[in-house]
Amino acid sequence: MAILQIALDTHDLITAIRIASSIVSELGCENIWIEAGTPLIKSWGIIGIDSLKKATGCFLVADTKTMDTGDYEAEIVLGAGANAFSILSLASDETIRAGLEQARKMNGLVIVDLINHPNPVERAIEIDKLGVDIILYHVGIDVQKKRGLTIDQLIDEIIELKKVLKAKLAVAGGIKHGRAKPLVEAGADIIIVGSAITKAEDPVESTRRFLEEIS
Repeated sequence: MAILQIALDTHDLITAIRIASSIVSELGCENIWIEAGTPLIKSWGIIGIDSLKKATGCFLVADTKTMDTGDYEAEIVLGAGANAFSILSLASDETIRAGLEQARKMNGLVIVDLINHPNPVERAIEIDKLGVDIILYHVGIDVQKKRGLTIDQLIDEIIELKKVLKAKLAVAGGIKHGRAKPLVEAGADIIIVGSAITKAEDPVESTRRFLEEIS
């Protein structure tokens, strides 16, 4: 079964904890990763990471979107309780290697995010050779529209990536109900969902539906 990663992209720590705790209390942590989103980290730093980890006990991703000093940022967020953190694919190979080396020392994972890279497929293949754990195929809605991508074309790119990557493949970018299952069938190992859960009238029920879709 694929992993459902819930992106808490809010600056409000109390809201983030409330949503995450309600989901975990009902559904547990199996096949669920909790993400401390970039706005939350910018607002609360390691306090936010530590608080989410203690509140849920789940595998925790820190979406730092690191661009430099990969080793230093790995040490900070993994030391605060995160199990994985993100580096942008636009960062240098040296930054990715440094983050990966430090993460290995701390039993953490490195996610490399392809968002806004002009050649995401080519860069993914390059990054895979560095030995990262997860490559995140992240195409925002605005970029999807600009590139004129349909969901079928996105799926085709995921299928091609899955054929050549050793790393796990995560997918993010405005995923709604009904779109998760085709992405998993195309080869995605991790489905990242934000507002479709966090802004839902019932985040627990929305999470339950996504888990059913990707099972």
